[in-house]
Amino acid sequence: MAIEIVYPKLHLGKRSVDIFPYWIGLLIVGILFGLVGAFIVFRDGLQVTGLSNQVPWGLWITIDLSAIALGGSAFVFGAIVYLLRIQRFESIGKLAVLLGFLGYSSAGMVLLMDLGQPLRFWHPIVFWQPHSLLWEITMCVVLYLTVLLAELIPVVVEHQNFHAHPWQERFPILKKLADFAKVLSVWLHKSGPILAVVGMTLSLLHQASLGATYSVLYGRGVWFNQSAPTQFVFSAMSGGIALLFFLGVFVFRVMRPGLVKDDALYDVARIAGAATLLLTYLRFWDWAVTNYYSFDQQISLQTQLLDTVAPYSATFWIGQALLPVLAGSVLLAAKQIRNFRYLMAAATVPIFAAVLTRWNYNFVGLIASTTYDPFTPSVVLNSYTPTWIEFAVGGLVVCYWLLMFSLATRYLPFHGEHHSKH
Repeated sequence: MAIEIVYPKLHLGKRSVDIFPYWIGLLIVGILFGLVGAFIVFRDGLQVTGLSNQVPWGLWITIDLSAIALGGSAFVFGAIVYLLRIQRFESIGKLAVLLGFLGYSSAGMVLLMDLGQPLRFWHPIVFWQPHSLLWEITMCVVLYLTVLLAELIPVVVEHQNFHAHPWQERFPILKKLADFAKVLSVWLHKSGPILAVVGMTLSLLHQASLGATYSVLYGRGVWFNQSAPTQFVFSAMSGGIALLFFLGVFVFRVMRPGLVKDDALYDVARIAGAATLLLTYLRFWDWAVTNYYSFDQQISLQTQLLDTVAPYSATFWIGQALLPVLAGSVLLAAKQIRNFRYLMAAATVPIFAAVLTRWNYNFVGLIASTTYDPFTPSVVLNSYTPTWIEFAVGGLVVCYWLLMFSLATRYLPFHGEHHSKH
């Protein structure tokens, strides 16, 4: 059965205007502007950025890890749909796969810019360094992106053009390609449980390793803790599932009403709420261990210096403790609240908190860092200001994400097997 897709329109008096072409045009302008910045980076190197030896990671790496985190719903709902076989989440799981693929492909685009030698992006795949956490993260991301592509192909092949289009009769080669795509789609769909297990394993490995990376950096004393790997995993689950719920309401209630029942969306909100509350609990005890029970005096000095240049402590207590507790409680009570506007507003908090966590780990910890003098260590305050080129490239990646998501939500049906059989 064909799924009717409702296209949102802007009402100006008696006129209804389809804003989609204007929205796509705006995103294309952002991409073209970002390509100018990317060209300058490829031509001149990282000297055109605000990065330095003291602050080698900045805006780009924050976008990179935030994109990966906000794609965290893919491995969760891959397990729910293919391993637990909960059918009511099938269409939602396909949206999760799309968000995962967009997140990881966006991260790949950022890393291509962030490398000092971008033409050597393939080196980790060929020249193995099994004792490096960053190498393990790179391999997991590359392999998981491949898994996500395999899971996304059946979603794309659902489009009606692969099943009936005048060009297939006019050009036999297109019909052969469409038939091959359908056969491949069926085979990949049957391999769903295997892909779900492999994807979940790879995702958990590299999400945890991202948190473990900071445990080996002495200059990041403010972030040194054993729970960082677990926090990164739950942060990806919290922010990623909250984003899935937020966008799922738009995709399945506005554009495809009736495809997914409201109770299924409420359950997604409850999963996001539970992950958010558990993460906040871990984060509170991590703060206590790092700041209250720790004997490292440099940590308090780092925090004091950070507070002089940015509202670091305020962002932690408000953005990573208080608001997530309130938002998590609201999302957990989704079936009692039953108001999508309130729930969508609450879902923005875990999304923001996931980005804030990556920003703090990858940027704030470098601004106030501990020197490496083994006898008289001290805390130094560094500085970093992104250049317009960094913002341009960051805008390029964001516009790519929005463009692909906009096209997918407008043209892909996202229906499940029980819909396609009717």
